[in-house]
Amino acid sequence: MSIASFLVLGASLASWALLLVTSRVILFAWPVDPWLFTLIQMMAGGIFLIAIAGRGKGFADALSDPFTWLYGGLRVATAAFFTAALTYTSTYNAAFLGIVSVPISLAVLWLILSRQPSRIELPGHCAVFFGFVFLAGSLDDGWRNPAIVLMILSELCVVASTLIAEFHPLNQTSDTRQRARLTGIMLLASAFVMLILATGFGFVAQWLPDLRSGIPETLSRMTDPSEVFNPALWISATLVGVVLRGPSLFLALKAIHHVRTEKYIAAMAGLPFLTFAMETLAVSFGWLAPSYSTQMTVFWGSVMTFGSLSVLIARSRKETVRHPHRETAPEATETNRH
Repeated sequence: MSIASFLVLGASLASWALLLVTSRVILFAWPVDPWLFTLIQMMAGGIFLIAIAGRGKGFADALSDPFTWLYGGLRVATAAFFTAALTYTSTYNAAFLGIVSVPISLAVLWLILSRQPSRIELPGHCAVFFGFVFLAGSLDDGWRNPAIVLMILSELCVVASTLIAEFHPLNQTSDTRQRARLTGIMLLASAFVMLILATGFGFVAQWLPDLRSGIPETLSRMTDPSEVFNPALWISATLVGVVLRGPSLFLALKAIHHVRTEKYIAAMAGLPFLTFAMETLAVSFGWLAPSYSTQMTVFWGSVMTFGSLSVLIARSRKETVRHPHRETAPEATETNRH
């Protein structure tokens, strides 16, 4: 992996961690609705990126491409499954269970694209798999805990959306403005999908009371005028969307283009520890309430993180040997592949 690829991958990881912690700090300080907060972030970040990139080449193509909208739907589904999992387990457990995306990506890419892993990657995948098995078994109710299935579904969506980002024709470029334009449209697509779902849930909660109990309370609150017109919500979400949400997705798309799906997902396994480190700093300033994890969670989470990073190193070493004089995923001209 080249230095440029390493830097953009590290920047993407740091940007996502900062976005997560900043969002938690704001939600801790002001009791705004988390789904509306995310929706406005997406809209603000998307509009800002499109505004600075301009309606140039690829704007209409990205807007009409069904994979752009599928990406938006998958991102919303990822968040929904993760949020649902938090009903049954802690944030720490859910974050580490999410590292199961590494062996999931191996299986999906092997079956769909025939990307067969090398032997030196397999010990890392095994470490992630066994860490997941033992961590899942240590949860309340063990394997009967719904958080396990919910996190697997969430990570399937992560792998699918990352694969779409890798092969999206408008992400096969070195043109910064084109990638910014695509990022903005993807954010707006995600926001639109979330808005449609929230409107549907709000309608059900209002007019079909017999079904109200099956609707998450936070989703039904998205249509509450007192929530929608909260000034603190709009100001904070807009700032976070412009400064962090938009750039985070832009860097993610660039990193995925440089290093491909497998290495991007393996590197993201470092996100829980980086996020927890930033949260610890925020707690020391009084910006967040302290949260705790069990020794079992930290141990098996560490095993999974170590396994994932060993997969990243093994794959980077393998591709360096195979292509010693070129970028792992060279900047290419636009293609029409998905």
